[in-house]
Amino acid sequence: MMPNTTKSVTNILDQKPPPTRGDRPSIFDQWYPIGIVFPNVILSTTAEVLLKIGVNQPSSVSFPAPLSLISILASSWVQMGIIAYIASLFLWLIALRRLPLHIAYGLASSVHLLVPLASWLVLHETVPLGRISGMLFILVGIVLLGFSRK
Repeated sequence: MMPNTTKSVTNILDQKPPPTRGDRPSIFDQWYPIGIVFPNVILSTTAEVLLKIGVNQPSSVSFPAPLSLISILASSWVQMGIIAYIASLFLWLIALRRLPLHIAYGLASSVHLLVPLASWLVLHETVPLGRISGMLFILVGIVLLGFSRK
C-alpha cells in the first residue's frame, strides 16, 4: 500500500505545466502561477485564523509556568491550524517544484491581503485605512507579477 501512495505523490510533484503554444501565452499559461500558489495561500490564511482562535480560547489542560505554552497545543483550534500549515507546506513544495522561486514567493505575498481580510470577516478585527492602502499596492504587485510569466 505504501509504495502506491509514495508513487502518486511523486507523480504529482513531477508534473510539469503543458508547453506554451507559440510566442503568445495561452490563458492557462497566464493563470497557472496564480492557480498553483493560491491554494497554499488559502491554507496559510486558514491556519493563521485557526491559531488566533485557538490561543484566545481557554485551555482545557494547564501546565506549570515554564511549560504553560504547551497547554496551548491542547486546543483543537490550534491543532487544526497546525494541520492546515502542514497541508500548506505540502502545496508550497509543489509550487516550488513547478515555478521559479521569485514568482512563487511573490504570489505567496497575497497572504498579506487575505489574513487581514479574514481577521476582519471572521475575528471582527479592525483593519486601519493605512493598512488597506498598503494592501492595494500589494494587490497591484501580485497582479503584475502573476501575468508577467513568459
